[in-house]
Amino acid sequence: MIARSLRATAVAAALTAAAVVSVPSSAHADNGDGRPDCAHGEICFWYNAGNTYQKQFWYTGDHGGNNFMYYNGSVYRESSERVQDNALHVTNRDTQCRIRVGDLSGGLWTWRYFPNDNGRYHLGEINNRNDRHERCV
Repeated sequence: MIARSLRATAVAAALTAAAVVSVPSSAHADNGDGRPDCAHGEICFWYNAGNTYQKQFWYTGDHGGNNFMYYNGSVYRESSERVQDNALHVTNRDTQCRIRVGDLSGGLWTWRYFPNDNGRYHLGEINNRNDRHERCV
């Protein structure tokens, strides 16, 4: 009886460990490839019309708690500019599908859809009111 209980506990622990390993961490998902520019496969947000402030993602993500990265040609570091409610443009270089970017206001979502064609698009009516983006919707 004890051996069966120990075996069940070991199996449960192994399954839990496998689940933890198979889910990408939030830190990895929030940083794209961690380098300046918008690489193949990334979803990129821009603070202004230039390239100095940018933020890359690999996956669906909430924008709260994420800051733009500052890049001046030689220095690449996290800035104090928040991504949430501060993005002007988006580039979708996802390898599979379109994305949507949303604003949550008054309990209702407003969504804009963007193709995965490498174009840099203005967020339109949700400019500086972006709360989240989602892949393949």
